[in-house]
Formats: sequence, C-alpha cells, structure tokens
Amino acid sequence: MDGFAVRSLDLAPAAAGSPTELAVREVIAAGRVASRPLEAGEAFRIMTGAPLPPGADAIVPFEDCETLGEARARFARPARPGDHVRRAGHDLAAGALALAAGRDLSAHDVALLAALGRADVEVGRRPRVAILSTGDELLDVEAPLTPGAIRDSNVPMLAALVEEAGGLVTRRERVRDDPADVIARCRLALAHADVVLTIGGVSAGDYDPVKLAIDAIGDIELWRVAMKPGRPQAFGTPQGRLFFGLPGNPASVACVFEALVRPALRRMQGFAAIDRPRFPVHAAERIESRAGRTDFVRARIERRGEGWWASPAGDQVSGHLTPQAWAHALVVVPAEVDALEAGAWAEAWRLRDPE
Repeated sequence: MDGFAVRSLDLAPAAAGSPTELAVREVIAAGRVASRPLEAGEAFRIMTGAPLPPGADAIVPFEDCETLGEARARFARPARPGDHVRRAGHDLAAGALALAAGRDLSAHDVALLAALGRADVEVGRRPRVAILSTGDELLDVEAPLTPGAIRDSNVPMLAALVEEAGGLVTRRERVRDDPADVIARCRLALAHADVVLTIGGVSAGDYDPVKLAIDAIGDIELWRVAMKPGRPQAFGTPQGRLFFGLPGNPASVACVFEALVRPALRRMQGFAAIDRPRFPVHAAERIESRAGRTDFVRARIERRGEGWWASPAGDQVSGHLTPQAWAHALVVVPAEVDALEAGAWAEAWRLRDPE
C-alpha cells in the first residue's frame, strides 16, 4: 500500500500517548527500487507496487500515521512484520502448476498467463464444421410462409451450438431432397471440413435423401439410438472426417448434439471437460418415459431449500421449439425405468442458469 516502509522493531514502543518519530530518507515510486537498505530509525516513502527495500519488514499506510514535513513521520502504534506487504511468489510458487491442460481459457487465465510472461500458449485447433440442412419444405428465416413450407430454424440453432462448443462453422447450406445433390454437397463438405453435420433425411420416409445417399458416400451407417428425442441417426468417418446425420425435428437435433456431437467437438479440441455440467435434481412431477431408452426432458429448474427441482418446460414434442428455448436443463430419465416419479432424483445437464 502507499505508505512508509519501516522496521517493525523501530515501532515496537509506539503508542497513542507516546508516538515514535522516524526520519524519512527516500521516496520509492512504483517501478523503482531503493538506492540502499533501510537502516534503524529510518522510514522510506513507498508507493503501491514498489518492491520492499532491504531492511524493511512492514508498511504503514499514510492514513495511519502523521507526516511531519518531508523529512519526518510520526507513528502512534506498532507495526507487525508483513503488514501490507505482498510476499514474492505467494500467489504462485515456483514449480507450481499454473493452469492444467484441457481447460477453457477464461479472461482471468489470460491475465495469469500474461503475468507469467506467456504471450502464446498451445491450444487445440477449432474443428471446421459444415452444416447441411435437407428438405424441400424449408424456407429462409426471413421468407414469408407458404403452404406446406416451414422456416429453417435448425441451421441457426446448430451453428450457434457448434460455435458455443468451440467449433468453427465454415459451411451452412440447405440441400434439396435429391440424393445426387446430397452426395455432391456432402463430398464437397468432407473435402473442406473436419466434421460434417446433416439435418434430416435419416428416417424411414420414401424421400429421405441422406438415407439414400450414404452408401455412395461410404463409411457411414444408419443407426437407431435408444434415446428420445433423436432415435434415427447416421454416423461414420468418411475420408477420416466425422459425419453425424441428425434427425430433422428441432428437439432431436438439439438433444443429439448435446449427447453426442458436442462431446466429440470438445474432445477434438483437447478439452478435459467435454460434457455439459451435470447435477442432481428432484422431479417436481411425474415424468413419463419408456423402459429401454434414455429420455432427455427439456426442463425448467428452481431452487427449493437445499436442492434443485425440475419440471418439463412444456410438452415434450420433438417439433416444438419453445420447450428448448425455455429450458434450463436436460433431465435424463434412465433407460431402465418407465417413469420418473415425483420427488425422485435424476441427473440433469445444465444448459443455462435459471432466471
């Protein structure tokens, strides 16, 4: 602190009725060092950030003493060794670990690195991600609605989720329900991206283009994953890239991303924590499920006493967007149960903090 550098031994007899006076011999500004050691009976004026001069062991702030001109100062109480002094190496000892590998670098981490003289550190490369949305019924976000058409909400949502997970969206395209077009666009995306995400076209419909195109692309398989929402999927590693064929309903896209795609993107970047934060919740009401599959319930959470309680954020319809927007978490209903009873414990994946 701004004050006087002193020897605590000199101020041992100081008291309100019997103050001790010391001679002020030098001024030490921040960024400078004392010209000589402090001797008995002396004090040096010192500013915040300056190194403690040899011989001194404490600082007395200006407001705790009386200045008598430029050459003397009066002290009415003792000082203890170490008062208002920051010890060298106390923040981080020599040889101690500053930052573990695999962590997200925060603004505070950057400050610590700067203090250690590290302008550059090795980080994981952001994976390049291509997003291809299939469907002749899809419209641009700002396009007026027409009979039989819907606005494409999946691409902006998925692009935001990819960016949040650290990925770099390099392509975002809408593809016609034409297998030949899907094949051509997928091959182009695989040539320029580390990860390709397709939306829609992997169900049992007559015109699902991704399903019809994957044989020609190669090294991709169709899957039925025991989860809801998001059962129909495709996955593979064509040309050494990662390929995820996601369902078309928004809730399915979001839940498959959280369960499978986001962990993969973060693992590719070298993060130690690849999943959303997980925490226990009580079910605020009975939540229906079906044994044999894992259900992801978009839920609101609230604090009650010492614990968190979760309620479904609207009807769990895979085509509905509002439950996902309103949800604070995904509540996981295990595959071995056919319902989550009111009051029962469950695991939740935090999406955002409650209001």
